[in-house]
Amino acid sequence: MTRDSVHVVKISGDAGLRAAQDIAGSLRKALTGHDQVAVATEAISGADITTIQLLLAARKQAQASGKSLTLAAPPSGVLRDLLVQVGCLDAEGQPLLPDGDFWTPPIRQGEGKTA
Repeated sequence: MTRDSVHVVKISGDAGLRAAQDIAGSLRKALTGHDQVAVATEAISGADITTIQLLLAARKQAQASGKSLTLAAPPSGVLRDLLVQVGCLDAEGQPLLPDGDFWTPPIRQGEGKTA
């Protein structure tokens, strides 16, 4: 376990309400062992408002602990569509909210380890 590199947590499949508890546990575990966590969301095939709430809550938890939680890459697919639908991003993928930088991270090149 290294605290200097970015630890990547991959979320795949349905990331909605039914998976929320498992995803939250994975994020908590990653934040317990790492100062910097990036969440890879490219493989999400299902998402709902719970997904957005979960990611924002995990980010808030990380910040409160002096750690960082970011997205590994800008959201795509189902998650991006949902973020546009609920008004977090505009149709071009630009943030519409003051903390929108969470949804539009710079693309990381081969950093960290995968979960």
